[in-house]
Amino acid sequence: MNTSAFWIIVLGLWIFTLQNRVKHLEKIVSRLLDKDTKPVAQTLTVEQQAVKPETKPVESEDQAEEEPEYVSAVSQLEMAHESPKPTRDTAPKEAYVHTEPSWLMQMLSNYFTGGNLLVRIGGVILFFGLAFLVKYAAEHSVISIEMRLWGIALIAVALIVTGWRLRDREGAYGQILQGLGVAILYLLIYGASKFYGLLSLEMAFVLMLGVVVLGSILAVMEDSLPLALFATAGGFLVPILTSSGDGSHIMLFSYYAFLNLGLFIVAWFRSWRVLNVVGFLFTFVIATVWGVLRYKSELFTTTEPFLILYFFMYLCISVLFTIKHPFEPKNLVDGTLVFGLPMIAFPLQISLVHDFSYAEAYSALFLGLLYLALWFWLKNKERTLLLAQSFLALSVVFFTIAIPYIFDADVSAALWSLESTGIIWIALKQSRPLTRYFGMALLFVALFVYPDSVGYYNSLTLAEYLGYLIIITATFIAAYLLDTHKHVLPALDVFIAKVYLFFAILFWFTGTLNILPRIYAFVAGQDILFTLIAGTLLLVAVTMKVQWQLLVKTLQGFLFLGMLVFFLQAGGIIRLLYVHPFVDLGAVLYGIFLLLHFLLLYLYRKEWQWAKAIHVAGLWFFVLVVSLELHYHIENLYHQQSDSLMALACVPLVVSFLLMLPKQYRGWLEEQREAYQMLGAGGLLTALGVWQLRTFSVVPVGNALPVFNLLDIIQIMVLAMMGYWGYRQKNLLSKEAGNTLYGAVAIMGILLITVIFARAVHHSQGIAYNMHALWDSDYFQTGLSLLWSMIAIVLMVLSKRYGQKILWLGGFGLLIVVVLKLFFVELAHSGTIERIVSFIVVGTLLLLIGYFVPMPPGETEHDET
Repeated sequence: MNTSAFWIIVLGLWIFTLQNRVKHLEKIVSRLLDKDTKPVAQTLTVEQQAVKPETKPVESEDQAEEEPEYVSAVSQLEMAHESPKPTRDTAPKEAYVHTEPSWLMQMLSNYFTGGNLLVRIGGVILFFGLAFLVKYAAEHSVISIEMRLWGIALIAVALIVTGWRLRDREGAYGQILQGLGVAILYLLIYGASKFYGLLSLEMAFVLMLGVVVLGSILAVMEDSLPLALFATAGGFLVPILTSSGDGSHIMLFSYYAFLNLGLFIVAWFRSWRVLNVVGFLFTFVIATVWGVLRYKSELFTTTEPFLILYFFMYLCISVLFTIKHPFEPKNLVDGTLVFGLPMIAFPLQISLVHDFSYAEAYSALFLGLLYLALWFWLKNKERTLLLAQSFLALSVVFFTIAIPYIFDADVSAALWSLESTGIIWIALKQSRPLTRYFGMALLFVALFVYPDSVGYYNSLTLAEYLGYLIIITATFIAAYLLDTHKHVLPALDVFIAKVYLFFAILFWFTGTLNILPRIYAFVAGQDILFTLIAGTLLLVAVTMKVQWQLLVKTLQGFLFLGMLVFFLQAGGIIRLLYVHPFVDLGAVLYGIFLLLHFLLLYLYRKEWQWAKAIHVAGLWFFVLVVSLELHYHIENLYHQQSDSLMALACVPLVVSFLLMLPKQYRGWLEEQREAYQMLGAGGLLTALGVWQLRTFSVVPVGNALPVFNLLDIIQIMVLAMMGYWGYRQKNLLSKEAGNTLYGAVAIMGILLITVIFARAVHHSQGIAYNMHALWDSDYFQTGLSLLWSMIAIVLMVLSKRYGQKILWLGGFGLLIVVVLKLFFVELAHSGTIERIVSFIVVGTLLLLIGYFVPMPPGETEHDET
């Protein structure tokens, strides 16, 4: 197994070396290809250079053609081997993409490709061989133990002495030999103590300390990183290469403690980042593997001290690296140690103390306080400013981690929300995007943790509601901070500000709705309206103190949310049970809602982009609410369909008339005159048009006289109001739209006259008021033909008087309908006196119309057609 591992390592080193050689050659070729210069001719032999004539360089192809046909042999040789000159017209070659290796790969590459390659590889192979020899000798007694160890010791000393004498040789030859010797001494002491028992634990520690000091002194004196690396890596590999699987963890960790002490000593004098990282990785990777495979809770007292010792050693090394580093920039930080150390050490600590109560919380608090103290110590030094800020960030992280170990999930979420807001504020002040994103992510965690911890649908306690208020406030402030800095933030952060504001409003609704049952038993839906009004008043108060355009724009949705609540409540969708919106406190709440709506319209009349639409929608909603309430009371009072339908038309009819009055708009409402008259009144009249069609099927109660009954009067007023609205808006309507409107009004007027006649026939003749009964009535058919003919005559007479050809065409069209009706309806029952009268009277009227009111002359050929 050990032999296979040895050859695998050797093969890997060989392949790695070849790979780096290939990369080195590729970079050379790439640089040569990128040069836009003439290719260099092949080197000539000494004899050729001796006979080479002196020639002038060829400047162009034309000049080359003018050269003599005979050329010397040397010139021919040069031309034969000369590469073609690259030009701009040639096809572009494929770009060579070179990726920089990571720092670890660069370090390994420098070790195996820089300096004396054979010495470095040979040193590694020799160390592995000696390590395997120690283990083999321990398992197979060939010579005495003392002789084996003395032999290895002599080899180590010889390597160190030889390396010292050759320390000035190029390629770090001497340093490599010294590092190999120090590593062998580590191997010797560890083997003598563990396998043979020749050295007590105390003596082994003393000797190891001496080797540590020796290696550190040599590395510092000679300023040799290869020596330090070789000695350190060899020292860490000793327990791995000689392990039999049944050693003491105390021996292992104590041995590693001495090695790390050597690294600390070197770090005091030299800022070698690679050496620090190598020791860090060896220490914590091996410790983690041991913890996963061997750790038990009863080993806590003999394991925890080593973890604390390692942590403080590398924490000091990370500080020394920044303080002692002689290069620029001054704020250089070893991120691998600064951030990697707590990321590895804290999970190991949690795994060690998880059986103790609150031990995780104390550990996190201790680390938070430790890093906070380091920040206080280093923040005023220019060289360590970045390191201090890094420690402050770690302090915040560990205080954040400590919270859930101390408090319940709901309290933790509330504290996280406050902390995240503070982090976002500091990050924005200091322009630190990573810190800002940490705070934003922490706030999202709090937003999702808190509702889950207290329950989404449970009635809240006062303490839980206070937690909601804390999270709402923190989220609201975070949204404000991000949105007010949107000019310097990416689009994602600006979008997240809107998301935060949405969550703040959502949490207000969910939290308040869950706490209200403890305060007052609202009727279904009224608690939502109350929450909406209260929340809006709070937001309005905020906008009075803070200029925040996003919040002002958000308030534009107030009306529409209230309308949604009303429709859900009135439609019985809330709790699947119809409840009148105005019962209990409903009338008061909706009154406050409408007053608040108009207050918002006044306050934000210049900021709101949708002001016109909100004015109109608010008007419609007000008319709808009042109309439905009037309809509700009339229906319950008189129990007549016609009366309740008339109630629906009264309010929009009166409001439409008031909107058309020119003196109704003063002050800030003058800006919305066009919106109210064009869209507000137009929408109401459109709704009245639909109401008109609906009421055609309704007959007034009792023996009501035609026209002189309330239903007919209201319908006539609606028709008149439509015409008046079109007349007042003629300057805003196009000609085609105006003609369409007048045509619709005319058609609805003809229908209304027809309906009034049908109601009169119903009352006078006792015919049922439905389409089938009236259609079968000869009396109704005859009267209808005469009525439509009279209407047509009136239209044609008016066309002659006012010169409006469209009126004549309308009357003519109506006469065509009458004629078609005579032939397809009356002709089927021509034996009755009523139908005979219809034919005679209509025919006579047509003759008179043709004589007195002929078709007016058209202005163009198209009109005549």
